[in-house]
Amino acid sequence: MKILGIGTVAMDVLMEVDQLPAADSFGVINRVSYVPGGSGTNVIVQSARLGADTAYIAKLGDDAIGRDILQSLKDEGVDISGMRAKPNGTSLHTNIVIDKKGEKFILLNFGDAFAALEPAEVSEKLVRECDVLFTDFFPAAPVLQAVRLAKPLGKKIVFNMQTGMNTLGAFGTSREDVLGLLGEIDVFAPCREGLNDLFGSEDPRVILPELRRWFAGLLIVTQGSRGVMAIDEQDQIVTVPAFPIEAVDTTGAGDSFIGTFMVAFFQESQPLVQALETANASAAYTCTGLGARSSPNKMELEQWIKSNKR
Repeated sequence: MKILGIGTVAMDVLMEVDQLPAADSFGVINRVSYVPGGSGTNVIVQSARLGADTAYIAKLGDDAIGRDILQSLKDEGVDISGMRAKPNGTSLHTNIVIDKKGEKFILLNFGDAFAALEPAEVSEKLVRECDVLFTDFFPAAPVLQAVRLAKPLGKKIVFNMQTGMNTLGAFGTSREDVLGLLGEIDVFAPCREGLNDLFGSEDPRVILPELRRWFAGLLIVTQGSRGVMAIDEQDQIVTVPAFPIEAVDTTGAGDSFIGTFMVAFFQESQPLVQALETANASAAYTCTGLGARSSPNKMELEQWIKSNKR
């Protein structure tokens, strides 16, 4: 099975500080490190680490950050034939400020390359070859092109809404655009902010009647330390508790979750509850390390689950 991703790609600049500063205050930076990231590529890297055949489509600058990102994907075994480069472009990158408790805030530098990906640059070959198309809907026009290609071919389409509408809006994506996409997908995994922006509540049960006007598939909402709630196509509600851990850094936990869920549910054909359990375990493992790419490989995840059985 092949999972194709199209969405965000970035370099994460991790700044470990003694405390998150309040307004007009400051924190002391103890260490700075550079980690390839971007929620979309984090998801695909997690799937690749668990044994999935993976590929990715995005646009980078031809700067040092872009070259490092490409090499990191190649090193993880991700097919980069669909990646594009903008001459003299600046690659998207983030500054992530993390305190000793794992709390953080993120500053995003869009650069000028990422949003320059054109619909015509989406590889039809990769779409034909994939079984699952994953996206976080960045940037919208090429994502919609990939969905238009994938839908008639019967590909499973997963939309992980990683941000609220403010960030999507910065890329020119409207609420109506998102609602339109919902009718084309099979799995919708929104963040709580995104769910609230779209439907006025973070509670999946409250918004379900309105959601079903637009979306008929599987809804998955992660809820941090409270675990995850899913509502299947028959409106059956499933809740799975989180694994109790001492979190070092929560960056990338959601990426790890959805990357693992796709492998467990689509490739390994695990039942829904088991796939959610497996994804929860992977997210918990990721929180025990620093950075979004602290996610486990297949052997590490299997061993961690054995050692942390409920």
